[in-house]
Amino acid sequence: MRSIIKKGLKLIYPLVPFNGFRLTILRLCGYSIGRKAYIPSCFKVSDLKTRRGNLIIGDRVSIGPSVIVITDSSPNFSRLTKIFPMLSKNIIIEDDAWIGARVTILPGVKIGKCSVIGAGSIVTKDIPEYSVAIGIPAKVVKEIDKNEL
Repeated sequence: MRSIIKKGLKLIYPLVPFNGFRLTILRLCGYSIGRKAYIPSCFKVSDLKTRRGNLIIGDRVSIGPSVIVITDSSPNFSRLTKIFPMLSKNIIIEDDAWIGARVTILPGVKIGKCSVIGAGSIVTKDIPEYSVAIGIPAKVVKEIDKNEL
């Protein structure tokens, strides 16, 4: 029953014009969303409908358009599942992170606080705090001076 509710909530999510209501829907889906986060209506989470707590987003996180986070991945009904079983890992985006447009975040990644992920990047591994990361795969190209914040 819970998975049906989550599926329904994820269907109406893109239709909600107000950020506060969208955050409420994401929380009802079982994701942990901090205060004052901004998540657009085109945000996508690829996960098993039965999982809860697999996405943790901190306070004041800003997510750009068309970002995709993947917490669960498999070849579904393909014979390849014998070789590539389901991969299920949590994603954590810590406080004050800024995720650019069209970023893809893969399972098991942690993005440190006050980090920036450049538009179009694919994040395959953890990004440390106070870092700017860009590219495919995303690599740290700059450290942010904590004293400037």
